[in-house]
Amino acid sequence: MRTKVSKAKLNELLTDITKYWSKEGFKISTSNPREPSFSGKTEDGRFAKFSMSSFGDVEFYVSAGALSSERSGDIKGKEGDQFPKAPNGGPDYTPDLQDSYWSK
Repeated sequence: MRTKVSKAKLNELLTDITKYWSKEGFKISTSNPREPSFSGKTEDGRFAKFSMSSFGDVEFYVSAGALSSERSGDIKGKEGDQFPKAPNGGPDYTPDLQDSYWSK
C-alpha cells in the first residue's frame, strides 16, 4: 500500500479492516499493540495479515488455497504499478502517495 496513513486515521483503518475480514469469515487471531498488526484465518485455510510499522508503512499479506490441483500457467495482463527507485537502485517501498482522506 503506497498511500500514507496518518496516525489520526489508524484506528479507523484497523476497525474497518477487522469488520470487513470478520464479515468475510476470518477469525482474528493475533494483534500487536506496539506496532499495530493482526491476522486472521478462515475455516477453509485462507490467511490474511495486516501490519503497520513505526515508520507508517502499511503491509497486507494474503494467502488462499488453489481451486484446482492443476497447474494454472502464467497469468497474462499488465505489469501493474511501479515503485520509485530507492537510493540503492532497488524499489522504494516508502509510502509516497497522499490521499485526501487517509493521509490527513
